[in-house]
Amino acid sequence: MPLVSVYIPTRNRSALLRRAVDSVLAQTYPEIEVLICDEASTDDTADVVAGYASRYPGKFTYLRNDTPQGACRARNRCIEEAVGTYVTGLDDDDLFHPQRIQTLVDTYRRYSPSFACSRFRYFQTDAQMASLYERRYAESELARVDTLTLPALLYANLAGNQVLTELSRMRALGGFDESMPSWQDYDMWIRLADRYGPAVRTRPLLSFVDDDRSRARIRNSSKRAEGSERFIAKHTGLMSADQQRNHRNIQYVMNRERPPLGDIARNISVRGYKSTLKVLLHKFFGVAIG
Repeated sequence: MPLVSVYIPTRNRSALLRRAVDSVLAQTYPEIEVLICDEASTDDTADVVAGYASRYPGKFTYLRNDTPQGACRARNRCIEEAVGTYVTGLDDDDLFHPQRIQTLVDTYRRYSPSFACSRFRYFQTDAQMASLYERRYAESELARVDTLTLPALLYANLAGNQVLTELSRMRALGGFDESMPSWQDYDMWIRLADRYGPAVRTRPLLSFVDDDRSRARIRNSSKRAEGSERFIAKHTGLMSADQQRNHRNIQYVMNRERPPLGDIARNISVRGYKSTLKVLLHKFFGVAIG
C-alpha cells in the first residue's frame, strides 16, 4: 500500500486538533503519516502532538513556526517534509469520514485523475454530522464517482477544501500560492486540473467542514473577497466570458452588494445561473446566501 501524507496546519486549537487527528487515526487505510505544522500556538498544542507521537512512533512529524506565517505556508512546510506517494490535507477544525482515504486512494488508482476528492458537508455542531460520520458505505456506493472537468471547476470549487493527489504533483506546481489571502485551495485544484486533466469526485459524503460561525473564519472575512479577486486575475486566461460573469456575481454575493439592474443584466451567467439567482435574491429580498 502506498503511503499517504496528511498535512494539518494548526494554531491554538488543541481540542479541535485532537478531533481532527482522531479522525485520521480512525481511517480504514493503514499506511498514513501525519504532518502537523503549528503556527506559533501558545496553548498545549505541542504537548498534544507529543502525546500522539509517543503513542504512534514514526507516524507523526511536528513542525513549528515561531511566528505565524499563515495556514498556506504551514501546508507547504508539511508538503516539503512529506515522504508519501500521495498527499491530502485536513484543517484542524474539520474531520474525515473513516473510509475517506481508502476510497480516495482506490479511486485515484482506478481512474488516474489529476486529483480525487469527495462530496463534503458543512456542520456547526457535532450532532449535525454524527449520523453521517458513523455511516459505513458499501463498496458499490463508494465506487460511484463524478468527473470534474476544468471548465466545470472554473465555475465553482466543486472539490471542497481538500483533495488527494500525488505528492510529486503538488511539488511540481510549487505548492499552494502563499501570495493569495484566501482561495489558495481552489487555486491549487485549478492548477492541478489545468496541468494533469480532469478530476474525479466520489458521491458519498466523506469530509466534514466545521462552519462554527462563532470563530473567525476566512469565509466570513474580507480576505475571502480579496482572494476571489486575485483568483479571477490569475485565471482569466482559462475562463470563458460566461465563467467570468459567474465570478463577478460570486463577488457581489460575498461582498453583500446590491448592484444596479443593468450590471446584473450584463453579468447573467448561463451555466453559472445559481450565482445570478443569489444576486437577484439579495437585490430584491435582502436574502444573503453565502
